[in-house]
Amino acid sequence: MSLDAAIQRLQALALSSTDINIKAAPNYPVEDAGMLPLAIAHIGSGTGTIQEATTTLLLFNVLVDVHFSLNNLSAAYAQIDLFIPEYLKRLAGDPTLSGAVDTIVFPVTFEVLQLQWNTKTTVGPRFTIPLKFRETPIT
Repeated sequence: MSLDAAIQRLQALALSSTDINIKAAPNYPVEDAGMLPLAIAHIGSGTGTIQEATTTLLLFNVLVDVHFSLNNLSAAYAQIDLFIPEYLKRLAGDPTLSGAVDTIVFPVTFEVLQLQWNTKTTVGPRFTIPLKFRETPIT
């Protein structure tokens, strides 16, 4: 199991949701708001506990931010309204993220808020997706 593979899968699910052409965030932020809408998945927080002497339980909260342009607010919210249920259905349909994690720990939460992409203020959903990994401790 791999956290990198899980993040890539969350990103791929975001890019394939709805008929809206959502792009992957580029490696280096650009000023061009024409890049929108775009999605980026990244670690937000997490916890690690010992479940038994032979198992470490890792819970990572991965954030998926989807940025939409504020140039036309009603169009942005129409796109957000289409994206949210579609993305949640895709997550429910792939709870192991193609085998990258033990499981997504539902519920997945989201909020719609103003986001920042480089120097541009955008609007969009931020999903918090808890991912569970069971690993063997290193001794």
